Amino acid sequence: MSNDTNIFRPIRPLKASTNPTDWRRYKEQLRAWKNARLKKQLDAEQAKEIEQQTTVSSNLTSQSIKGRSYTLSIALPASILRNAQSKELRTYLAGQIGRAACIFNIDEIILFDDDEINEEIDNNPFTASEQFIRLLEYLECPQYLRKQFFSRQKLLEYAGLLNPLDAPHHLRANEYWFYREGVTLPLKPAEGKGSWVDVGLYETKIQIDKRLQQGLRVTIQRTDITQEEYFRTKELQNESQQINKRKRITGEIVSPSTPRLESGLYWGYQVRKANSIRTIIENCPFDDNNHEAKYDLVIGTSERGILHDKIIEFPRFRHALIVFGGLQGLEKAVEQDGCITAEQLFHFYINTCPQQGSRTIRTEEAVLISLSCLREKLLTAAIN
Repeated sequence: MSNDTNIFRPIRPLKASTNPTDWRRYKEQLRAWKNARLKKQLDAEQAKEIEQQTTVSSNLTSQSIKGRSYTLSIALPASILRNAQSKELRTYLAGQIGRAACIFNIDEIILFDDDEINEEIDNNPFTASEQFIRLLEYLECPQYLRKQFFSRQKLLEYAGLLNPLDAPHHLRANEYWFYREGVTLPLKPAEGKGSWVDVGLYETKIQIDKRLQQGLRVTIQRTDITQEEYFRTKELQNESQQINKRKRITGEIVSPSTPRLESGLYWGYQVRKANSIRTIIENCPFDDNNHEAKYDLVIGTSERGILHDKIIEFPRFRHALIVFGGLQGLEKAVEQDGCITAEQLFHFYINTCPQQGSRTIRTEEAVLISLSCLREKLLTAAIN
């Protein structure tokens, strides 16, 4: 006789016993014993789950969800695309820049002209900057929205070579979410209701709070759950399947910067083109409480700059910009502008790869090297 879970297991009748009543009583007692043992195990698991939920809830209460108000931008010349020898390599080069931006949480990529050449590539009617911008925008767009915003075109002929970003806003259909990118649909909403949005959930469409024209890319925030509930469930990873199966999901339109500002989530990068290196700094697109923002930390990278190890710390900033040079270096781009010098343009002029073994460092390599070297100093100086 075992004393498992403090409940006595019934004694099996002897084989010599042929009394059916004894066997019937034994089977009833055995079934009751198994049910009691199973109930005790379930109660223990439920108590452990409640304790875990309580711990996570207390952590969310004591450590409030923090957003991120500062931004990081990089600027590089579009001419580097001409340094690639084929269409496939140009596509892959753009993918390297996009991947680096995602890895280091870059919020903005700026492409500027650093030379006077404005030639067509491979006899196609588009320039290097046009192709670069289109490839970066395609890579940043969630996969389930690409058909709506990018038709088959020569610019994206080799887009299949691009490695996916796998960014937080590139959500899968079965992934638990609080924010999600979508596209407004041509479905006619009921009177007093908002537009319908496709967010990549197969047959599930989200109805938002506003009426918008079809074909717009929008950022949706769910209104049927709270942010605390989302993070708690995300932490536990045990309720998500049940909540994902909710038949009715409602949401509202928010700014693409809301996931970053409210929850600290990286929500991709935006791409813009600048005619010269000076216009990069003059047109900061970010807002600080409805006031026009500016880049309060501008860093230039060059082999002629000071060693990055000599800089102990950066001054406090809200919007940082790191500028990279092209085939002829950053000095060529500054010289092209004519009205400014490197000392006037940059707060810091830094060499992030001293004693390099190669005569030249490609821009896509310089981006990864520089962001790796400067990451800790930037995070320490950022005002959140």
